Amino acid sequence: MNQKNQIDRGLAKAIIHKLGSFGTPPEFGIEYFSVGLENYLNVIENEYLEDILKYNLSSFKLITGNYGGGKTHFLYLIRNISWQHNYATSYVSLSPTECPFDRLELVYKKVVSSMTPPLTHNILDAQWDVGIEAFLKHWYADVKGVRNIVGKIKNLESSSFTNALKGAVMSLVSDDEEEFNGIMQWLKGEEVPRELRLRYRISERIDRTTAFRMLRSLVQFVNSIGYSGLILLFDEAERGMSISSTRDKRRALDNLRQLVDECGNSRLPGAMFFYAVPDENLLLEGSGGVYEALKQRLRSSFTRINPMGVKINLEDIGIQPREFLQKLGLKLAQIFEYAYDVELDRDVISHSIESVITAALELQALDISYRRIFVIGIVEGFQHIRENKMMIGRTDAEQILRSTVKMLSDREKEEVEKEEF
Repeated sequence: MNQKNQIDRGLAKAIIHKLGSFGTPPEFGIEYFSVGLENYLNVIENEYLEDILKYNLSSFKLITGNYGGGKTHFLYLIRNISWQHNYATSYVSLSPTECPFDRLELVYKKVVSSMTPPLTHNILDAQWDVGIEAFLKHWYADVKGVRNIVGKIKNLESSSFTNALKGAVMSLVSDDEEEFNGIMQWLKGEEVPRELRLRYRISERIDRTTAFRMLRSLVQFVNSIGYSGLILLFDEAERGMSISSTRDKRRALDNLRQLVDECGNSRLPGAMFFYAVPDENLLLEGSGGVYEALKQRLRSSFTRINPMGVKINLEDIGIQPREFLQKLGLKLAQIFEYAYDVELDRDVISHSIESVITAALELQALDISYRRIFVIGIVEGFQHIRENKMMIGRTDAEQILRSTVKMLSDREKEEVEKEEF
């Protein structure tokens, strides 16, 4: 297959291992096996990353799709495209215990701990650090020697945030690692000694009452120091939601409504928020003011014709399931061949993919996407073909996928029990 020279072998093997384990996307290399997302991505790139956000505007999009239906994959693709246009990014996996959306102070902490400058190198070839410490050091390395570096940090909403950032930069200038680390603790939402806050005129704490202001200040900072902006990727990665109770849900929805409304003003320059959920009904089912207010804001669909729409539905990408899986299977076969330095028989591959597609579409569980079932099954199928040099028939495919569905269900049950206890 003639595209094998386009992918690093180590990356190819990393992709196959990640997909073959649980069907979840690897952080890098997803562009090699993406199918059917071009229309959405082109509009996001042309209408927002290259245009609207450059005018210091902001936007919010809601991404919907079944469990295992490609939401995380889509977020990673957006992140990669954003880096090409000089945007900083932060991918945040929401969860009931560590990062529920009803507690914005915890969301803020996850955002700053996941901040990443635009990456251009292969992740497998170099050290990759995330978080606001690495982000600041990366920026400082780029501007070191420029006059009045500290003066670039201005017009931020929070004076405490401004003073902390200026103090952090001055500690980098003076090569004072201990002082830098102390200030970083505050910027990461941790408690710091009173004398440090006094020394740098940091009068606020980062808590529930200030989290939104700090998030806005972070966006303003990134925009002010030469990046195109900040792309925030919120992922309700579990089958359920990160919100555990009705009261928490109302608070989370009110936070979300406020975030959507904030995107209409100039306090979030160059920012774009993507919020991925497994089922929009989990988010919007309910009665009362906050539900109705959010439904009204999120009802429009994002399309090529209507790029101002909010909802991006990954179950509706204009390709029928069988055609989607055929294209995906062939792309994964190319990656598999290079990962293991083999040349698989074309007819064997083609017929095996068809067998696994048929089994995946028939055996898909109601709450697990056929895409995830297929991905895990086809990687196992490729391993069988490599070892036995034989085609995967209908019976073999059904047996492989039944064990795949059971593995996914058992794993999900373990995660639910872990959250409960």
